[in-house]
Formats: sequence, C-alpha cells, structure tokens
Amino acid sequence: NFFGYIFFFFFQSLVLSYRFTDSLHTALIRAEASSTAKTQFLSTMSHEIRTPLNAVIGLSGLLADGKLTEKQREFANTIKQSGESLLGIINNILDFSKIESGKLEIEHTEFNLVETIELVVDVVSSSAQKPSVELIYKIGDQIPDFVIGDSTRLQQILTNLVGNAYKFTQHGEILISLSKKSSSGDKITIQFDVKDTGIGIPKNKMDRLFQSFSQVDGGTTRKYGGTGLGLVISKRLIEAMGGSIWVESEEDTGSVFSFTMDLEVSHRLANTPEISNLDGKKCFILDDNITNLKIMKEQLSSVGVEVNMFTTPANLLNVLSTLGDFDFGILDLQMPEINGLQVGQQIRTYWNNDQLPLVMFSSVHELEALRDKKMFDLYLKKPIQQSKFLNNIDRLFDEDHRDRIERQIELPSSQLFSTEFSILVAEDNVINQKVILRILEQLGLSADIVNNGREALTIVQEKSYDLIFMDMEMPIMDGIETTQRLKDRAKDGTELPIIIAMTANAMQEDKDRCFAVGMDDFISKPITVESTKNMLKRWLRDP
Repeated sequence: NFFGYIFFFFFQSLVLSYRFTDSLHTALIRAEASSTAKTQFLSTMSHEIRTPLNAVIGLSGLLADGKLTEKQREFANTIKQSGESLLGIINNILDFSKIESGKLEIEHTEFNLVETIELVVDVVSSSAQKPSVELIYKIGDQIPDFVIGDSTRLQQILTNLVGNAYKFTQHGEILISLSKKSSSGDKITIQFDVKDTGIGIPKNKMDRLFQSFSQVDGGTTRKYGGTGLGLVISKRLIEAMGGSIWVESEEDTGSVFSFTMDLEVSHRLANTPEISNLDGKKCFILDDNITNLKIMKEQLSSVGVEVNMFTTPANLLNVLSTLGDFDFGILDLQMPEINGLQVGQQIRTYWNNDQLPLVMFSSVHELEALRDKKMFDLYLKKPIQQSKFLNNIDRLFDEDHRDRIERQIELPSSQLFSTEFSILVAEDNVINQKVILRILEQLGLSADIVNNGREALTIVQEKSYDLIFMDMEMPIMDGIETTQRLKDRAKDGTELPIIIAMTANAMQEDKDRCFAVGMDDFISKPITVESTKNMLKRWLRDP
C-alpha cells in the first residue's frame, strides 16, 4: 500500500505538471498574441493620427512662411506649434509602449558627436525662439570627433532635456556641456550636462521627476503642458545604453540635468578646415552673455588670436577711438539699451570695412533684416556652430576670397538644390500630395505625382527619376511591393532611383520592413520643410 500511495502521488504530480505546463504554454501564446495585437494597434493608431497631422503641420508651416499680416502669421505659427505638441505626445506614448513591452532596440553606428549636438541646438532653437534665452554648447577637449552608439536616441534625450530647459526658462541661458568622465581602451564614458537658469525644482518634489505620467505639480502641467513621459523615457533610454541620469536644482535659480553614456571611440577624425590666417590677430568681442564670451575667447585663443572682451556697449564705446588697433571685431545684435547694430554704426563713423572688419551674430530672422547693411563683413547665426565659427572668421583674411566672403545666413530654401533633379512622389492621399508638392516648391523643386505603386511602376518606365518619395500604405499596390518590383527590374543593370519611404507608420518594425526590401531611407509623417530639406541634402548632390 505504501508504494501504491507513492505511485498515486507521483501520477498526480505528473498530471498537475502537464496541466500547468499546458496552461503556461497557452498563457504565453495569448500573451504573444496580445502583444502583437497591441503593436498592430499602436502602429495603426500612429498612422491614422499622423496622416491628418501631416496636413496640419505641413500646410501651416508653409502658410507661416508666406506673405501674411503679423496676426495671421501668429495664428499660423500657433496651429503649427499645437500640431507639433500633439505629435510629441504621440511619439512619447509610442516610445513608452515600446520600452514597457521590451521592444526597445539600441543601435551601434558611427556618428559625429558635434554634429549631433548642433542638430539638437538647431531644432530646439528654431522651434522655441526666445530672444531673452541664450542656447550655448561646449565640447570638452578630450571628447572624440566620432563615436559609435545610437545617435538617434542621444538626440532624442538631449532634445527632451533642452526642450524642457527652454520651457521652464524665461531669461538667461541654457548650456549644454560634454566632458570625459572615464575611458578604457576604445571605450569612453561621456557626461552630458544641460544647465539652465529657469524656475528650478523644489527639493520636496524632486522624487516625482522620473515617474510615469507625472510632473512636479499639477500647476506646472497646466501652465507648461506635457504628459510627464519625457524624463521617464530619457531615463530608460540612458539606462539601456549603460548610463545613469540625475538632477541638481535650486528653486528660482535653475537646474542641471546630467547623464552619462557609454560609447565606443571611433578613430576617424573630422575634416576640420585649416585655420591659417588668424595667428597673431587681435580682436574684440561685445556680448552681454559671459558664457558666450568665454567660449568664443577659448576658441579664438586656441588659434593664436588675442581677445579683448566687452560685456556692455558703453564699455566698448568708451574706447572707440582705439579700436583701430584691432584686426576685427565681433558684435552681438541683442544687447540691453544699445543694440549691436547701433554700436556698429558708431564704429563705422571712425573705421571703414577695410580698416576694421566687423562680424555680427544673432538669430536668422534678425540677420535677414540686416542682409543689405554694408557695415558688417560677416553674419553668423545664433546659436553659433562652433564647428564653423573659426573657419568663417578665418575667411575674413583670405585674400583669394575677400571679395566673395559667404555671409553666414542660411540661403533661401529655393537656392539649395539644382532644378535638374527629377523627383517622383507616390502618395494616395490628396492632401498629403498637396503638402509634399508645396514643400518641394518652397525648396525650388518640382515633382510628378502618382496615386499608387502600379502607377509608379508605369511612369518610371517612361521617365528617369533621381529620387522617389514612396508612401508605404497605398491602395492597389503599396510601397513595399512597389520597391520589391523596382529592385527586381534593376537586376538587369537598370539604374535604380533613390527610394525614400514616406509614411505615417513610425514603429521600428515599419522602418525594418522598408530597409529589408531595399529602400534607402525613411522619413516619418508629418513631414516638414526642414525634414524634407535635410533628407534631400543627404541624398541629392549637385553635379
């Protein structure tokens, strides 16, 4: 009987184990199906929301760039900014969902660190124009030019932190600084600091910062907006890349958000233009921002320039008669009481352009108004790109180019590309067709339009194209199948145009599908003038 009981319990255990295993297997299948359904839902939701947002953001941006009254431009910009805010919320929700489901992927590709920082600076400063807030960055001496890591995620983190700093800072400055924390072999740990002079964070509410759907307090949410997901997502991304994030803050004084990131050093060096004309030169700089002054002085001193700094127009004008001892001067436009333009006018009563070259720097829209002024020899837009700063100053003294110095104001978009480029847009949505055509028109380009992949296959047999913007979701034949068929045709040696996926699907799976069939790049809707311009600059080269 004893052995009978043993056998009975053993048999029962086997039955229970089988049932448990079967139940676990069934639960896993259901969980995977649920996860797949969730991913599909998010992808579909993203597509359906991004499609109308493409028209809202795209057309309002084009409208704001047209000939409008001040009030009309204000309305158009408000529509555009509201659309971009909604897009940011959608992106945060999608990213948070991917992180929660464990589907976050970190890339390891080579990228230029300085260019990534400058891209963040350009994006944030252009969308959050605040003349009373200076956006500055400083790269430490031991930071390599190129590193290996995920530049897209780094840009996302910095854009979030700098965007938050802009949101909560009304006066003063925001400083992005990079320094080496440690290194071992080809590995380097870099510390990124985003320091602002904003409202700060109360000590008793610091613990709320990195909680999901939470901000410091409800009043902050109502006044400044946001879902409270940005810092959570940034924290998860940083930790996924082997780093950590922390904050130091004092109420009514400002905050410093710091994070570390483990990267691999690439021994490729940036193509830095030779600075050959500045050694031994003497200059003065007028700027009321001390941080800006120090950074420019460090850069100029590194190539042998003797720098005198002035923080107020009055101090500079007190020594007006002695400015002939300098080789050139740099003036900030936005100054208290007397602006840089007025200072320049007074300097020109003593010294002409040949005797004393003057450099003016300020925001692009302000510089455009000064384009016809003859008192300045060079215009630099703010925030100043340190990678180009010395090169542009150096050209002031290049005799071969003295008569055709490039004034550093961005060219009108219509002058950036050759009109010889042939572009095809495959897009079924009539409104989206209008948006992309108007954007290309603003860039000085035109395009043919087809409504689906089948029409695209027909027209490319009749005409040669340099580039195709290919929507993924189209009736009759979608962008994926169309690309596959174009690739099959190219096997006989036919030259294939550059194919850019243009879609409202923003999940990583969608990007993977595009690259898997051989598309060259991916642009997410809603598309803008800036994103389209950057994509075309990447792929279209003037002959």
